[in-house]
Amino acid sequence: MEQTILKTLKNNLQYQEGEKVAIIYQEWNDSFDSELKQFFINSKEISKKLYKVFKENNINTKLISYIPSEARSGVDAPKEIYEQAKDKDIIFMPTVFSLTHTDFTKTQFQRGARLASMPKFTLQWFEKSGPMDVDQDKIIALSKEYSDKMKNSSQVIIKAPETEITIEINQNLVHESTGIIPKGDCGNLPGAEVFCVPKNANGFFTIFKGWGGPFSLEHDVKFIVKDCKITNLVGKTEEANKYIEEKVKPLIFKEKNFNVLAEFGIGTNPNVTKESLQKYGWSGLLAEKIFGTVHFANGNSAGMGGDNNVPVHLDWVIENAELEWK
Repeated sequence: MEQTILKTLKNNLQYQEGEKVAIIYQEWNDSFDSELKQFFINSKEISKKLYKVFKENNINTKLISYIPSEARSGVDAPKEIYEQAKDKDIIFMPTVFSLTHTDFTKTQFQRGARLASMPKFTLQWFEKSGPMDVDQDKIIALSKEYSDKMKNSSQVIIKAPETEITIEINQNLVHESTGIIPKGDCGNLPGAEVFCVPKNANGFFTIFKGWGGPFSLEHDVKFIVKDCKITNLVGKTEEANKYIEEKVKPLIFKEKNFNVLAEFGIGTNPNVTKESLQKYGWSGLLAEKIFGTVHFANGNSAGMGGDNNVPVHLDWVIENAELEWK
């Protein structure tokens, strides 16, 4: 495990001798749902393990933590975290709630830092044959293949069970996240995906029970999309609709423009599979990387070059999708 951690630092983050490293994690907020507590325990565990391994190898490393104010991804870090991270070359973020689409992350990569976003990452992912033990060359090749398709298409039609949605592609806002993170960039660990900010989107997609986004869903949920906004969520039973009202709709409709369809993405990591979810438990970060899945995100697109700057970004993942490029 220690060797995989060092390999991640040196290969994925391209560490050079003398560079400064920060590890940022989030601590428990007593106002949060108790079901989240294990994620905070995992976040601290992995952060302390990274810190120990790096310090034992004479790497200049700072451990930084804070208590998040809200229980959702896309909420910015406190200003004191900006100050503590301002001179760091590499920033690991094994947080519970993602900081990817925030002003904090944008500020850091604009000054030339490189950041690894690792929400709900667990230490076990560094084990042999785990999600971080990957064929990087294959990932890069698959990512380039799908990136080229996006950049050379004006639209894509996504079809899957109870899903048919047309995405108009902004060819200038197509991105690859392979797990290799260069200077002045932020990417996920583990990789990989290809994604874009849509120009427009119309149709519907269904997230089935057991799949989901920030958590796995207890019921099937149909997302209705019109003019690049999620306009409604529909269940199949009265019980499902009650669940949607209480648990899912607040993530989409709580504030203005939370319901903007901010991202369409494709998983390009054949080393992460459905069996990975069964072994490690539900993780949107893992699920969206599975080759053969696609995902749609609501909320912030500013972190990807779009113009919707809101404090939420949530990915929703479906499997068995067919893509028709136009």
